[in-house]
Amino acid sequence: MQEKPNQQQQDNVQNTIKSLQDKIQNIENLIERGSDCIIIQYGSHSIKMNKASEMLPKKFRNLIGYKVQSQPKQSQSTDLTVIDESLLLLEQKLIQKCALKAQPKSMRGKPRAKIEVDLRNIRGFVGKKEQKQPQCILAQMIEDKSVVFEDDIFTGEYLVRQPIKHGFFNLTDNYSIQDVIEDLYKLTLYGLSCKLEVKNVSDYYCILVIPDIFQRIQVKMLVDMLIRQLGFKGIYLHLESVLSSFGANLQQCCVVDIGYEKINITCVDDGVILPGTYVRKNFGSKDIDLVLMRQITKRNACDQTVQLQSNNYGDLLQMEKLKEKACQLTQKEDKLNYNYELHCLRNQKEKRFFVQHNDGLYISANTLFESEPFNEIRKQDMHECFDFTGRLFEMQYDPEDNFEELSGGIQLCWYWGSKEKEQQYFIEGNQMLNPNYMIPLDHMIAYSIAQVQDPEIRQKLANNILFTGGGAHLIDLVDEVEALLIEKFQVMELNEIERVEVKTIIRDVRPINMAWVGATVLPKTESVSELWITAARWLGNLEPQKDELEDMINQFDGDVQQLEKKLIAFAKKDKEKDRSCEYGLKHLKEKIPFIW
Repeated sequence: MQEKPNQQQQDNVQNTIKSLQDKIQNIENLIERGSDCIIIQYGSHSIKMNKASEMLPKKFRNLIGYKVQSQPKQSQSTDLTVIDESLLLLEQKLIQKCALKAQPKSMRGKPRAKIEVDLRNIRGFVGKKEQKQPQCILAQMIEDKSVVFEDDIFTGEYLVRQPIKHGFFNLTDNYSIQDVIEDLYKLTLYGLSCKLEVKNVSDYYCILVIPDIFQRIQVKMLVDMLIRQLGFKGIYLHLESVLSSFGANLQQCCVVDIGYEKINITCVDDGVILPGTYVRKNFGSKDIDLVLMRQITKRNACDQTVQLQSNNYGDLLQMEKLKEKACQLTQKEDKLNYNYELHCLRNQKEKRFFVQHNDGLYISANTLFESEPFNEIRKQDMHECFDFTGRLFEMQYDPEDNFEELSGGIQLCWYWGSKEKEQQYFIEGNQMLNPNYMIPLDHMIAYSIAQVQDPEIRQKLANNILFTGGGAHLIDLVDEVEALLIEKFQVMELNEIERVEVKTIIRDVRPINMAWVGATVLPKTESVSELWITAARWLGNLEPQKDELEDMINQFDGDVQQLEKKLIAFAKKDKEKDRSCEYGLKHLKEKIPFIW
């Protein structure tokens, strides 16, 4: 009597085991499906790339250095003294809000904690670092130090270039679009060879993550470089904010991307950016670093033998690390005696110095919500001009680019325009849409959500505010934003919004990697074979229609002359046929899932 129940239990266990094995096999197949695809995301600070089958990207600085015979001309240092008055006003506001104490305890005793920001592993000071060398023309350039990457740019007198700025090509009078593409080619080749150890690029597809607002000519040149010069066998493009929503597994969300040199806010609904919700600012976490640098200098919190420089990439790197570890929006008593150990290079020699914990660590973080210091910096450091009302890119007009702007019919055109046009728009236009005028972060988020007409969707967006980018790692940023937005929505009389929820780390994915992780979803979809813009399609290397040729051969009745006539007529017809929509830009526009 007991054997039957036992047999049934054994069958149930075996069925459960088989079901689990099938699920594991299915997961392994999904992971393996992205092994022939490389995801690339170009940012102002770093380039992220890796195979789609990997969990996290490989990351390296988007900087390239060239050895020069003479002393390289340094970029002009930003005068940070201009922000002293606005920072003093911000400090007084924080004291009134009790976020900062008027007379904090003095630093005393031995340092209780240190933060190591280590530059001592720089090659050239502690011996040659073991690293794979690319098997290409770039290998010799790396070997003789005529071109350097990553930490090597700090070790000598190099002309350092930054190809991407504010999410666009960093074009200047001395840095042409061809120079930018060439530098991005070398950086990408370096990443593929040294970081990913890819031997044959033509075996891989590429998913390119691009900003929500982009210059089409620049994206086209990137696609051409990746296919023509590097040799990827196919490519696919998608937008940062949409991919971030994929990475967070959110159907509806307001994506707030706080990057190194830009802040981008959009509302996403089911893989589509909602009309009119774009907010873009040419500011980012780098501006917080500059404010922090000034605060440390002004408060004599740094070793007096070290003069921090705003145009020194190494010094900015130290401020970035200090900000990530110590900057907060409210004062913490338990850290008042902390000292932080940092490193810098002067005359090719490493120097170690200490920074005392000081009020500037709180004041600099609060500039995201009291943004006047950012605008003071930008007044003297603003070279980009813009025009929101123009219909064309100046000197970059493409008759194939029939782009209709989503935010109410105004085309967001970026070009090297005139200061007069910019000043006119600054006076007459909406400061919210001026990318070179910073306003408080909570105001921008509230504005973006308020542009959505459906109250139910607005409520869902307020409950799913997704922070991405490196600037989203600030300590206690989430609590501050939620409190400010609740007040802001009440003032705006959006009564359907009763609560606000900000999300940062989701399923252990850090905000800085959210868009990249979202891109790993695409190669695992069932329709992946239909996504790719192949190299042949992009370059126009199209073969004749095979189906028609096969039909002719199958219908061959022995009359050779008749078959020859049909083949000649077919070849002539195929040559005269307009197939421009099957390759190049027109094909790209048919494939991508967003408005070009």
